[in-house]
Amino acid sequence: MSEFLHDEATAQRAREVIRKLIAVRDEIAASQSGIAFEGAHQAVAPHAWSWWMFITDSARIVLDEAEKGYGFVVAPVMRNLMNHATALQWLVEGGESALKAVDAYSDEQLIKLIDNVRRVGWEGADGPFEQTVRDAIAARDANPDLAVTKLYNEIKNAETLLTAYGMPEGYVPYRHLSSYTHTSRETARLYLAADGQGGPALRDTPRDSGLNDVLWASVCLIQAGRVMDEILARHPFTQVLDEVSAHLGVPQKLLPQRRKQK
Repeated sequence: MSEFLHDEATAQRAREVIRKLIAVRDEIAASQSGIAFEGAHQAVAPHAWSWWMFITDSARIVLDEAEKGYGFVVAPVMRNLMNHATALQWLVEGGESALKAVDAYSDEQLIKLIDNVRRVGWEGADGPFEQTVRDAIAARDANPDLAVTKLYNEIKNAETLLTAYGMPEGYVPYRHLSSYTHTSRETARLYLAADGQGGPALRDTPRDSGLNDVLWASVCLIQAGRVMDEILARHPFTQVLDEVSAHLGVPQKLLPQRRKQK
């Protein structure tokens, strides 16, 4: 088994892992008529599928752009990839309650969007759709489900979600990537270099993001693959995931694990 290190040899294996898992995903996605899910996961399976597609395509973008030197430019994609890799396990474990939590969070964000539309005077804010969303929120508030509330509080905040799965340290790179998602000093200096005289020199390419992009994108893909392998009938990924995990040098059962309550 290889050793997972922060070096170019591991990064090269990570690139190979990403390409392999993308190819397997594309092969499965091309034969959708033959896809079946385990009965216990039927309720969340379509939504898990969508998140898995999103995760894999995000990794595809991260790999392609990082290899061209644009890792920091696609930092928002990497940030989403990290969050969704944990959220996928959260969704499958939470089942229908997790789906309700996603709806609750999404409804809250929709109302904020509708309020923004109304403030700027755009048409379309008023209508039956808004009332439907507000009615759904009111119904949840009138009869709160504690399980849904707990999951809602996790999914609406990346730090809370990662901590719930015993990975509070995972929020550190997520927070760092936020500097490249918002207007910040990091993006204001991304295309600058030191001129040797204490001032800035202009660049036509961004600073290199190093090896982290491909290393952690490969880990996220393996995690997501393990989740999907559990809910897909006949578990089609088991062998390839075992192979790429050994090749990369990570544990065989690389899955986010919910922290046990004391």
